Amino acid sequence: MTIADPPPGYQLDRPGLHLLNPYAVKILGPAELVFWRCMGSWLLLSAIALANPSSASTEEVTRVLVSPSRPLTAGTRGSVWLYCLNHSSNAVNRVFEPGLSGTLTSGSNSFPVVLISTNTSGTETTIAPGNFVKEEYQFDVPPVASGQATLAVSNCNEIVIRVESSVPGTPVASQMPPTPPATNAAPRSALMEFLGRHIYAYEPIYFILGQYPAAEFQFSLKYKPFDLTDDWNPLAHTYFAYTQTSFWDLISRDPSFYDTSYKPSAFLFYPDIFQETSIQFDLQGGIEHESNGKGGTGERSLNTVYLQPTIRFDLPAHFQLSFQPRVWDYLSLGSNNPDLPAYRGYADLLGALTWNEPGSGEKIQFATRLRIGNEGSHAGLLFDLRFNLPFRSHFNPSIQLQYFTGYGQTLRQYNEDSRAFRAGVCIWY
Repeated sequence: MTIADPPPGYQLDRPGLHLLNPYAVKILGPAELVFWRCMGSWLLLSAIALANPSSASTEEVTRVLVSPSRPLTAGTRGSVWLYCLNHSSNAVNRVFEPGLSGTLTSGSNSFPVVLISTNTSGTETTIAPGNFVKEEYQFDVPPVASGQATLAVSNCNEIVIRVESSVPGTPVASQMPPTPPATNAAPRSALMEFLGRHIYAYEPIYFILGQYPAAEFQFSLKYKPFDLTDDWNPLAHTYFAYTQTSFWDLISRDPSFYDTSYKPSAFLFYPDIFQETSIQFDLQGGIEHESNGKGGTGERSLNTVYLQPTIRFDLPAHFQLSFQPRVWDYLSLGSNNPDLPAYRGYADLLGALTWNEPGSGEKIQFATRLRIGNEGSHAGLLFDLRFNLPFRSHFNPSIQLQYFTGYGQTLRQYNEDSRAFRAGVCIWY
């Protein structure tokens, strides 16, 4: 048995991307056999990680490629597994690259290959301390001769793969269908790797329907321009972000957009400053523009500078409690909303209670945001409940239930009192 295979009796929780706890095994066969096979797999992964101490000392996550248990057939598509081990004492967030560049060497011949992830969701996964996640990557096996070949991927260990011909006695070169030149694959792979390292989801991404104006949807991305890892270098923690929140009068005879907030921003983000095991403290600060692009008397706009700390407490039974206050000052206000501070104030508070099952990836979150005007009045309250659907698939969006009451549901309504309940799907949070 190889480490790429699950132990007998262990039910994998999700195809493609798996979050596994090697010490919490569902035993369906003889207990001793399952336990020692699972422990053997974990020890083998740990041994590979320790074989490269230089990378382990500088990175919280060690990447380990594992050889397939069966021979791959030349001219067909094969797969390998990439494991990411969290050997730190803190939970680590990880996004698998959609594509990896590699080289398959057989004898004196070398062939460039592109490994493509089978998980298309691109969601961020949390790796608990001492645990690991794994991702399946597929690639076209080039026309190498039968026998052993070596697969090398940057920032990973080399692995040995057994290759066999599809039909005994058939020349290998005749089995491989025409493929585009490697010069075309390399730029595509480099672009995919660049996007995977530099672009991330930022604020929740969702689409919900309910009371007027019926539809609300939001998408949000952040971009890290510099691929640096220095602990305190500001360039290593510089981000640009864009968030758009739209309210759409969808259920009407003449559907039109009621209001949209466009929020580009630039900020510094320092995660887990104190490196505590049960308490995490993040610090973010920057500048943000917000406007609705209406023009004329309907235009609303503001520019702010803000500071946003976040503190998270790990609780028993896989619960986590977080508080995210945000304070800001106005650099400028639009001519149509000079009294906005009286309704939006200078601070708000976001609190969330999250349950996250590390063995299955199930996640439930209840979050609320409170905003009050500068005179202690004109409060606005937002409640969000998000939870996963029970079925397993590569794309498993969460259900989101949202209720708002008070002032400032939209930028257009910053000085109006309103209420709305909506429900729909949340792609990321």
